Amino acid sequence: MSTWISEHGMQRALACAALLLALPACLALGPQGPQPPLTEATLGPGPVRVSAPRGYCIDKSSLRQLAGGGGFALLAPCAQLTATPGIAAAPALMTVSVMPQRRDAAPPDAEALAAAIAPAPVGAQGQAAGFVYAQVMQGGEAVLPGGDPRHWRGTRAVGEHLASLALYAPEGSPLAGREGRLLIGDLAAGLSAQPATADADAASDASAQDHEEAEAKAPDSPQRGFFARLFPRSN
Repeated sequence: MSTWISEHGMQRALACAALLLALPACLALGPQGPQPPLTEATLGPGPVRVSAPRGYCIDKSSLRQLAGGGGFALLAPCAQLTATPGIAAAPALMTVSVMPQRRDAAPPDAEALAAAIAPAPVGAQGQAAGFVYAQVMQGGEAVLPGGDPRHWRGTRAVGEHLASLALYAPEGSPLAGREGRLLIGDLAAGLSAQPATADADAASDASAQDHEEAEAKAPDSPQRGFFARLFPRSN
């Protein structure tokens, strides 16, 4: 079973969140008024903590627990999520998902990430401080209306979990280029592992093993491997 949020659920979450860039605070305003700023959150049952980059906040309504012990969160500029003035931040939509992995799993590498993104073409790519990133050259506009086709994907190990990140920006935004690599790098740097109990560790290992066994039976290309569950295929 995949721990990635279902395609339908993912598209729904991204479609709703994308409205933030066109209609500021459309998700923030509800029966109880604007949501307060949320800059840190624990993903799923843990133990991974995400801290938003400066000027960006986590959309509380987007937080999801994924099957098998994973978690999902969506981030956007605080001023648009909270409908209150704050630190200026360039419009962008970012996502983070985490899923458990086996303790003996190999660290993320650029080749595996590129295989997960295929067949979409890749531009700039690299690795820094354990974070592997790639600029995907197409498909961003399918996720973010009015968005730049170029967007960023990345992955890094966080304790006993593997995290995947994505960043989408409006067409022509500097965040579709080099500045986006810096921002998604800040997001990756804000991920941290939290202390876990022995029971949680055992459950995480069992969950990771179950997913690997399920993957071995799946018809997906072996080159996509473990990352196939982290990144849906680009449009």
